[in-house]
Amino acid sequence: MKSFVKVLVLRAVVLAVMTGSSRISWADAPSMSIGYQPMVSNGLAAKQPFEAWLWLDKTTDPATPGYAVPAGATIKLHFPEQFTPESGHPLYAVMLNGWTQGAIPAKFTVSPEQSDPRTIVIQYNQGIVPGGVEKPGLKAIHLHTGLLNPSTAGDYPITVEFSNAGLLNGTNKAVVHVTPTALPNVASYNQLHQGLNEDWQHVQRGKETPLPIDFLVNLPNDSRSFISLQPAKTGGLNILGDGKIIGSILMHGVPLTLIPEAFGPGFARLGIFRIHARAGETQGVAEIVASLDGGTQYKIHVVVE
Repeated sequence: MKSFVKVLVLRAVVLAVMTGSSRISWADAPSMSIGYQPMVSNGLAAKQPFEAWLWLDKTTDPATPGYAVPAGATIKLHFPEQFTPESGHPLYAVMLNGWTQGAIPAKFTVSPEQSDPRTIVIQYNQGIVPGGVEKPGLKAIHLHTGLLNPSTAGDYPITVEFSNAGLLNGTNKAVVHVTPTALPNVASYNQLHQGLNEDWQHVQRGKETPLPIDFLVNLPNDSRSFISLQPAKTGGLNILGDGKIIGSILMHGVPLTLIPEAFGPGFARLGIFRIHARAGETQGVAEIVASLDGGTQYKIHVVVE
């Protein structure tokens, strides 16, 4: 066995020399997709400060483990020259279990690289260890930078490099989809139940989900619009902003009954609305899909047992 391992290492070294590579990489780093951060509507808009969610290639189902990250690991995000460094904007990151407000209490630093302000460096001072259904491990990163998005809408690749990260070591590409203007944005909102995961819930047949399902709406040009719900003629619910239809809630999969809960103006004008979901008698997975016209959509999963 030892001889076999030595042969593999020797072959890797020869390949590295032949290709001019300065390091051995057994695999690519985890892939990432980049989407609108749930709390804002302008994070990927042209000429606005970059703020987004970096989704790792793991399902949001908390029963599926995320990534373990060893202490000392580094992630470098190399943005292209079309992104403009600008002082006065905060730089911060939040490690996430895969749902909004589902923060991991990780110890890390985030800073621009001294030699290149377009490279953002995340250094883990303490490891992240998956710890069960409510702590599945790293699945997403909320990142706010001091970089301004390009002035022209389009797709811009960034290079993501993991180092000192064990099996995660390597590089990969992620694409930033810059939009011409800010988009209406909708996402789940777990803050009203202490950040617990409403995105994937298990429920017995005929019962209501353990947590109510809250959504947050951010509208780029009317941040104080009164958000409410009404039954839609074609099924599901309409999302209203100041009484006008701005989006919808549809269901797929096994049947659920959705019951809106009326919020007072305090929550409604913050863009928050709530629904209660009651399972039917069919086992399986249901999807609740909230969509805003001309904007984003967000999926909630309910597993009926």
